[in-house]
Amino acid sequence: MAGKSKTDVAARSGAKTSAKLCSICGNKVDVIMAVSPSGKKSMRRLCCDG
Repeated sequence: MAGKSKTDVAARSGAKTSAKLCSICGNKVDVIMAVSPSGKKSMRRLCCDG
């Protein structure tokens, strides 16, 4: 069973490279890390104002 993998590496890499699209406008969603004044970090998804 050498060379066999339980995960489909090609499918996983394809999922990572696929762009997330906005459900409202259909454009690509940008993900940024925002830091609040208190120092808390959060990931934000930016797209349209909807």
